[in-house]
Amino acid sequence: MFDFDENLVMTLIFYLGFCYVLYMHKHPIMFDEDNNFKCFGLNKDETVFPYWLVITIVGLFIYTYLVIREKDYL
Repeated sequence: MFDFDENLVMTLIFYLGFCYVLYMHKHPIMFDEDNNFKCFGLNKDETVFPYWLVITIVGLFIYTYLVIREKDYL
């Protein structure tokens, strides 16, 4: 029915794995003491590296790496 690109499938697998590991680790840069997500901002209780931003950038880098690795630009 659907024909998915191999790079897209691999990106999705790595992306979901990275999201799970990062969420279970609950790094203090992205989570507060109550294990809630920190908001994006520059105040003391906020962060410039929120969870949603980090996983979005990582997902884009993973996909870009897989496409460049196979020289499948077009």
